[in-house]
Amino acid sequence: MTRTVHHFFGKEFSKDALRNILVILLPAVLLFYTVSLDVAIAFAVGVILSSLTDLPGNRQDKTMTAIWCTPLFAFTAFCTALALHYLSWGIWPILGIWGFICTLLIVLGPRWGVIGNLTLIVISFTIGLKPQDPIIFALSFSLGTCSFFAVSLLQAYLSPYRSLKYAMKEGFEQMATLLQAKIKCYDEKTPLEQVYRELSLLHIKISEQLESIRSLLLREKALISSSQHADLIWLNKIYRLIDLYELLMGIDTDYETIREKLKHSEVLPIIRHILLLLSDEIKDLENSNSYHALSKNHTQISVDIQKLEEIQAKANSETRSLINPILIHIKHIVAIVQQIQQATIVQDPTWVSTAAYKNFVPTTNKRQVIAKHIKTKSPILIYSIRMATLLMLSGLVGYTLPEYRYASWIILTVILVARPSYATTQRRNYQRIVGSLIGIAISLLITLVTHEPMLLLSIAAITLYGFFLFNKPDYLVCVIFITIAAILALHLYEGNIWDLLGSRLAFTLLGSTLALIGCFALPVNHRKTMKSLSDTLIDNYQNYYQRLRARLCEETIDHQELRLVRKHAQTSLAQLYDSLDQFQKEPRYKKLDWTDLISFQTLAYRINALLVGISVSITKSIEQENDTALLQRLHNIEALINELYELGQSEKLTNKTHKAPAAVS
Repeated sequence: MTRTVHHFFGKEFSKDALRNILVILLPAVLLFYTVSLDVAIAFAVGVILSSLTDLPGNRQDKTMTAIWCTPLFAFTAFCTALALHYLSWGIWPILGIWGFICTLLIVLGPRWGVIGNLTLIVISFTIGLKPQDPIIFALSFSLGTCSFFAVSLLQAYLSPYRSLKYAMKEGFEQMATLLQAKIKCYDEKTPLEQVYRELSLLHIKISEQLESIRSLLLREKALISSSQHADLIWLNKIYRLIDLYELLMGIDTDYETIREKLKHSEVLPIIRHILLLLSDEIKDLENSNSYHALSKNHTQISVDIQKLEEIQAKANSETRSLINPILIHIKHIVAIVQQIQQATIVQDPTWVSTAAYKNFVPTTNKRQVIAKHIKTKSPILIYSIRMATLLMLSGLVGYTLPEYRYASWIILTVILVARPSYATTQRRNYQRIVGSLIGIAISLLITLVTHEPMLLLSIAAITLYGFFLFNKPDYLVCVIFITIAAILALHLYEGNIWDLLGSRLAFTLLGSTLALIGCFALPVNHRKTMKSLSDTLIDNYQNYYQRLRARLCEETIDHQELRLVRKHAQTSLAQLYDSLDQFQKEPRYKKLDWTDLISFQTLAYRINALLVGISVSITKSIEQENDTALLQRLHNIEALINELYELGQSEKLTNKTHKAPAAVS
């Protein structure tokens, strides 16, 4: 329990939560005593909303966020306050235009999506506060924004690799989880489709994590070109992490054969035990660099490996051919773990050079990306139109109600829970409604127990810290904390607790209902997205296959090119998994026959793993196979890619055709 708590508070978001609450409270209290309560509130809101844009990133990312958010937030707050003060119906066009533009920013990436989302929340908070002086409010709000970004940028320049280090720690945790899931592949009692399903969901998370690490690493030119020992150790750890993922995703034969041929032997239990011990070792890699502290399982792993080697030596040729690649993979994983534990620098040709990093983290023309989504009527465009419509409707409903400022909770709920897919919207709805109910109940209990202003203010501050603490790991708990903080703060500010409690519940339910209606009125076409991604995946598999075959036939290899094609294949696979998951949860597709889709998903995972397995054998394996054997395995994969193409033509996926994969002779 102690280790779990220490681990939780050691994460980046936990330390950011403490930073955020200090940046809010200390200056806000000073402003309250020296200037006025209204200025202190506007300042605090500016800090809160700015801090929510602070995603993990390098100095360039945080500087970009500060440069864009500061004027955008100030302009939005001023325009909204001005409209409320002089022309209240002007809120509708602001909600409609800003709703469309800010939602469309998602196409530029997660960071821009968050900036757009928080800009809309600025409108909601401004409506809720209904400031008397638009200029004073905008200036106070901007002061809060500038204060937070000043602290954030100072932190980024003092500790430039902070996010990268935390991302790497998270990566090792996820690798341990992946290895634990892989244990089930060697358990004949667990259905393989269930295992593939679990692995596919893990693949989505890990692919995103590695993409984040790759982006953070490869844009740090000074780090990747450094020759200093400390920097090389960090680089080595990061590349070893990526190599671990490559090994864990790669298999040298299919699990059906392994299970069938080895189910009556001692091999499968021994493999499962080794993988369990290795998962413990990998999980602990983030906590220590000491070899002696982490060698607790090494002796047992060595004993188990020796047992496998003895069984292999006595087995027939077919069994030996199954055990050998598994042994090679296990030994390689052990070698990588030991390299990380001992801080051994093992630089190899597969490391990405400074000149090639742009191929892995490509830059995009923002105007072209936005224009493409508008011209093709992409799902994000439909979602942007939906959000603009819902926000205008929310503003209209709120405007007709007697207490318009509390009705801003309708707008806020729509912004926070309305997502492109029905499944995600439903999940966010559930979390917000349940969290609000629990928060309302706790707030009522607190106000019945005490009326002491300083005690209520202290509880509000503590729960605001809880909001920051759980904003990323658990949205439901986060809603509980922010509900308590908001109700207690507004109760101290205005006094009517029953009006606050009733408004919070009623307007949250109304906003959630509108968000749900929007999913049915303007649905996103997941089928179109899924088909596009399946086409891309097949193309990437073909490209990966061609590169591996060219290497085996021509005996030449470009290590960075192989890394790049593998990245494209695994990224497109993760995107397809995510799209399939959303597609299957859409209510209008519930009666669809999922047989072909599940088969497609399972086969796509197998092909990726087999391709990675051959890539590992070519570039990294400590005991390489001969090229003839690898070519035979590659030939078998070609047949599987053709099978995947045929499944991709299923009506369950789409009616759109895709060019058949070219045969390679």
